[in-house]
Amino acid sequence: MLLARSGGNDNVFGLVSGLLGVGGIVGGLYVSCFKLPKSSIKMIYVSAVFSFMAGDLLMGVGQNVVLWCIAGLAASVPIPFINAGQNIIIYNHISKEMQGRIFAARNTMQYATITIGILLGGFLADYVFEPFMLTDKSLAVLLQKIVGTGAGSGMAVMFLCTGILGGTTSILWYGNSEIRKLK
Repeated sequence: MLLARSGGNDNVFGLVSGLLGVGGIVGGLYVSCFKLPKSSIKMIYVSAVFSFMAGDLLMGVGQNVVLWCIAGLAASVPIPFINAGQNIIIYNHISKEMQGRIFAARNTMQYATITIGILLGGFLADYVFEPFMLTDKSLAVLLQKIVGTGAGSGMAVMFLCTGILGGTTSILWYGNSEIRKLK
């Protein structure tokens, strides 16, 4: 999306990608150096909602490098908080004898779904969202008012979808009383 919307500018892509990494480092340093909230569940879900709503949504509606940079930071700074919260829950609720297996199972599922997501995302961008955004259908016209037109607009809509669906799902799961018992 960044390359398509910036006319193939490698510098824009590099800057935003670099800031995604910087955001992860900043979040990781904060998690390492400062006291974390008492509720790991709250930390996980508040961080996820912020990442989806501020990061993905802004990435989708942003049409310039400044907004993409802010979106990249907003999306990546919360990730270490999510990871730390997950690890704290595993350390506190799973016996030491089982922790290795749990971490292995979690990582297997996590990394397998990343691969599937990348493959599916490429397919959806090339064959569904980008072609759809070139049409004059009423939904496409409405979305064009939000994300703009031209190359990359379909991928921008994909960011809107992940932001809205991810943020909403995080809010709904946080409302689950059984999950909130984990602290």
